[in-house]
Amino acid sequence: MSVDHERYATWDAAYALGALSAAERAEYEEHLAHCAACRAAVAELGPTVSLLSRLGADDAQSVDDQDAADAGPVRVLAAARARRSRRRRVAAWASGIAAAVVVGVVVSVSMLMPRPAEAIALEPVAGAPVSAEVALTSVPWGTKLDLVCEYDGYGSATGSYVLAVTDVDGNTTTLSTWNVKAGAAARLSAGTALAASDIRSIEILDAAGTVMVRHAFD
Repeated sequence: MSVDHERYATWDAAYALGALSAAERAEYEEHLAHCAACRAAVAELGPTVSLLSRLGADDAQSVDDQDAADAGPVRVLAAARARRSRRRRVAAWASGIAAAVVVGVVVSVSMLMPRPAEAIALEPVAGAPVSAEVALTSVPWGTKLDLVCEYDGYGSATGSYVLAVTDVDGNTTTLSTWNVKAGAAARLSAGTALAASDIRSIEILDAAGTVMVRHAFD
């Protein structure tokens, strides 16, 4: 777009209708050679000018007076230009709304996604050769628990372990069981309908019911 575009921005209709003086027409055509925006505006008016050129005598008689007849095509082209301007504004507005909707959706989804908590180390009970960490994540249906547990003792280990939680009312629920394998970490996920704030303690027990590791919430 040329630097003097604003001066010629409204000349397109008069140029298309042949209403410019010879000097103005030459001046505008020199501007058109360097301004793509004005060239596009003139091109868009072409179909309207073509339709106006097809008006017959009967159509012309419907105009009240000669001044109105002369002004009619100009008004038609001005209206066409106004419609183009409105379409551009509507398109820009729609693009802005679409972008805002996308941003809103992204923000809403990120707010709805559960936030994983930091891993909590369970404390060994009576020197049990077990280490474990658990992360609690609040979800719509309760709490998800992601556990990593490893047997640290020497020799082979047999039997199974149990993951259990106790709520604030003292009720204990078994969430998962797995077989013990020395030197191999057990990684598992479990869930409970309890809210994280309603869990009083998390424990891992052996098959005999002996607590191996435990974490109590204050």
